[in-house]
Amino acid sequence: MRNTFLGIAAFISLVLGLLVASVMLPRPIDEQESQRLGFYLFDTPRLISDFSMTDHLGNTANLELLKGHWSLIFFGFTTCPDICPTTLSVLADAVRGIPDPPMIIMVSVDPERDTPEVLSQYVPAFDKTFIGITGSFDETVKLAEQLNVAFGKVPGYEPGSYLVDHSASLILINPEGKYAGFIKAPHNAQNIQRIVSSL
Repeated sequence: MRNTFLGIAAFISLVLGLLVASVMLPRPIDEQESQRLGFYLFDTPRLISDFSMTDHLGNTANLELLKGHWSLIFFGFTTCPDICPTTLSVLADAVRGIPDPPMIIMVSVDPERDTPEVLSQYVPAFDKTFIGITGSFDETVKLAEQLNVAFGKVPGYEPGSYLVDHSASLILINPEGKYAGFIKAPHNAQNIQRIVSSL
């Protein structure tokens, strides 16, 4: 009887161990699943040249910010009416379900209006760990071009007003600070969690 009980306990422990391992250990994504998720991982990560911008706390933001961890970069702006708040909300939901989440960074494509002070009221409202960065137009273009992100002003309905048309992809940066791939829109939290868990 005792041996039977010990055998059952050992079997249950083995099953629980395999279950935990299947959840906790990274599981690669095959090509078919990658396409379904809109996830594109480069065979060779691409170098990013250094940049000099400012985060929402007024600190210098450069290439060192991207090293030592995985990061997801989203290009957006604080007066964006739909895509930006939706994407940041999805990212906030996603990181809450990831044990070791990537750094989430929003790069402003509207440096004229998005000062560090403005970003400090906007970006952390979605999640206190999120970082907003802004810089000169030239620095923003320089970084965006390296990450294959396009953006441009679109005149608004009111005289002198404008919106900024921009890519909604999430840019994946590896712990070496290299451009590793991207996730196409539309986004949802479960897909992001699955992608991050595979890294």
